[in-house]
Amino acid sequence: MLFRSMLFVIPAHASKTQWKFALEEITGSVQDEFAQFFKKKLMERLSDVDIEIYPVGILGDSEEITEQTMNGVLQLAMASPGHLGTFIPVVRVFSLPFIWSDNMSVNRYVMENSVAIYELMDREYAKHNLKLLGIFPEGWQIWSSNKPLRKPEDFQNFRMRIMGDPLLAEIYNAYGGNAVQVPYPDLYSALQLKMVDGNIQPYFAHEEMKFYEQQDYLINPKEMPFIATFVTGLQWFESLPEEKKKIIVETAKASIDFIFDAQEEMNLKRRQKMLEMKPSLQFIDLTNEEREVFAKFSMRVRDTYIAMAKPHGQEILDTLLRELKEAEAKILQQ
Repeated sequence: MLFRSMLFVIPAHASKTQWKFALEEITGSVQDEFAQFFKKKLMERLSDVDIEIYPVGILGDSEEITEQTMNGVLQLAMASPGHLGTFIPVVRVFSLPFIWSDNMSVNRYVMENSVAIYELMDREYAKHNLKLLGIFPEGWQIWSSNKPLRKPEDFQNFRMRIMGDPLLAEIYNAYGGNAVQVPYPDLYSALQLKMVDGNIQPYFAHEEMKFYEQQDYLINPKEMPFIATFVTGLQWFESLPEEKKKIIVETAKASIDFIFDAQEEMNLKRRQKMLEMKPSLQFIDLTNEEREVFAKFSMRVRDTYIAMAKPHGQEILDTLLRELKEAEAKILQQ
């Protein structure tokens, strides 16, 4: 009798479909917070699905996990604009400085409801067998340095580390600096060996990667939020039943709403933690007047984006700017 009963002992998860979700960041990061929330909420509604989350490096780097998602090997993934822009040029709109509102409630509304993003841009993703499920901020991009950076003149001979996006190079060249591409895993040693003078990350990344150990100043220009894009393979997504597709889209939107508050709290905590670990660390928030000078210098970068993102970049940028303006007017009047 014991033998016969053992034949029917089946693991509870054996009948579930396994979906793989690959991140570009480590466990405990903003992307991980997003993924854990998405997993929990989706599995509450889809009892036949089990999601496995893979931190950066387990299944490859950003380019490799994007390729695997396009080919249907992965079901869900994060894909940063920094590398997507090489084959989906319109995505570089997320790297443009001084286009987002200072009011994150405005940005939240647009990032959840934008026609520019979920219709115009999604068409460009579809050409590469990707579906854009959502975008969200991981925090304002913070400059790190061993001197204050308050005006473009401070960028003279300053080597700013950037991701491999030529549009980012245009930004810091416009300020008078020198943009230097360094792979993310090599950045700490590049700062330590003085190969670069500073870098750009949200507070949480400066803390978790210990970049602040090699820098004396963290400067917030509210230049742009660091934006992550959440994608799935289009062919895989279209193969799902309509109800499952609906649940995925709804859960993605709920997760974006959740991460707005979660990333803000995380970045504040990480900022405080850095100060506790290094009391000499100096934090600078640029004034509106200082920001406007940088914004004026950056305007030419919009023309560079439009030239890079032909034929649809102009329409996407114009639509996004209009949506932000309309959302700001609506929300600030409430």
